Amino acid sequence: MCELQRDIKFEDAMKRLEEIVRSLEDGNLSLEEAIKLYEEGIRLTKICNDILRSVEKRVVLIEKLNGEYIQDDITNDIYGGLGQKE
Repeated sequence: MCELQRDIKFEDAMKRLEEIVRSLEDGNLSLEEAIKLYEEGIRLTKICNDILRSVEKRVVLIEKLNGEYIQDDITNDIYGGLGQKE
């Protein structure tokens, strides 16, 4: 996977990350190959984090719309009070 697309599925990105980790841990790569895989892994990690943040925001919104959301300090810090009950 040379070029990473933003529309990659979370599960596919995680699977590829696991492959990268195994390859790097095996230690049978040249320095250049290892660096390329590391860069790909960093990009995949950012994509996964972005997907997770988006899903978390959706969950908070769904809970808020259903009146089930309970605010806590962590969520308030992350989402700026998005899930606050009135």
